[in-house]
Amino acid sequence: MKKEEVLKIELSDNFIIKTSNSEYTSKVVILATGNKKNKPKISGIEKFEGKGVSYCAICDGFFYRNKSVAVLGNGNYAISETNDLINIAKDVTILTNGKTAPELRADNVNIDTKEINKFHGENKLEHIEFKDGSKLNIDGVFIAQGVAGSSDFAKKLGALTKNDKIIVNENMETTIKGLYACGDCTGGLLQISKAVYEGTIAGLQAVQYIKLGGKI
Repeated sequence: MKKEEVLKIELSDNFIIKTSNSEYTSKVVILATGNKKNKPKISGIEKFEGKGVSYCAICDGFFYRNKSVAVLGNGNYAISETNDLINIAKDVTILTNGKTAPELRADNVNIDTKEINKFHGENKLEHIEFKDGSKLNIDGVFIAQGVAGSSDFAKKLGALTKNDKIIVNENMETTIKGLYACGDCTGGLLQISKAVYEGTIAGLQAVQYIKLGGKI
């Protein structure tokens, strides 16, 4: 049992799980971290989802090559997303929305701690208005508030999701072999009894998957 914040999961021959202070390799991963409910309550954020507001730097970063982007957050997850964007974007601004600034120093990274009032634009996000009346012209914002959730990891790995819920089959397996999900992150009835049932199936299937060398 490790009490560590998972920042990123990558897939090569095996899954590589990167945490805030370590790295692990595994043949199977079960996502069971619930359904993240920490979308910031900022006016305009939903209007520009897919039009300048994104929740995945690895998924959408290439759309902002050589452009100005921002990462909204102030923890380790925000730093991880920023690091994924540093070599893609022209410049990156971390927006803490009034929270304490994270410890990160890089040549093309700025940190702004002012509280955000509203996202503005016509057909796409164009600038951010702060509560002190100042503005930041920006091409895109990546939301990385709090910690990463199950759907965040699934999307970054390329697993199929719908409305922030992970799509699984009857064995709780996602569209990626060896990647399972259970509980609130799969949608449906949000009850402990459902999560325990799905967790049992996922655990048994994961063991079988390893025993059969990934052939199920």
